[in-house]
Amino acid sequence: MKPTTIIYWTRTCLGVVAALLSTLLGSFVHTFSFLDGLTIAILVYIVTHYVVYKSLFLTKVEKTSKIFTTGIFAYFLTWIVAFASFSTLTAPTLTITSPAPNTVFYTENTVTVVAKITNQFGTTFSGANVTANSPKNTLIQLEPNPASPGTYQATYNITSSDPAGAWNIKVAASINGIYREASTTVLIQTSS
Repeated sequence: MKPTTIIYWTRTCLGVVAALLSTLLGSFVHTFSFLDGLTIAILVYIVTHYVVYKSLFLTKVEKTSKIFTTGIFAYFLTWIVAFASFSTLTAPTLTITSPAPNTVFYTENTVTVVAKITNQFGTTFSGANVTANSPKNTLIQLEPNPASPGTYQATYNITSSDPAGAWNIKVAASINGIYREASTTVLIQTSS
């Protein structure tokens, strides 16, 4: 097999490795952005060029510039596609764990709104700004639960001035610049 063919295909595979590395680092750093991931990809490309490819193929190609340019577009295209795919898999999701849908509450009851932020692998997210709406559509701030990582909660006391009927609880979370929403509907009835 020609040296340039080996460089091309190994660089394409290396694009996946760089995307995985970018995604893993992004899951540990709260302010990680696309540009940070791109910086990781460029560093991986440059380091592997000088450490691996140049030392292995310097005498086997007609021009040394061929070592640097072979597979560059395939590497970055593979990195972009893989990074987008991995980022989607590790992105946070917001789930309302309490109250259960269609639960009936009466005036003077206390409702505890609990939301959990995780990804598909069960990784929890802390440091999020999480809010819910009251029956009158004022904001309720959910606070982190120290006993349960990634869980946010708040209590709300239903008063006689709250409207009876369906209360569509909308929980919104901002996690590292990513916005997520979830909702559940409960019923409010007046106490007799």
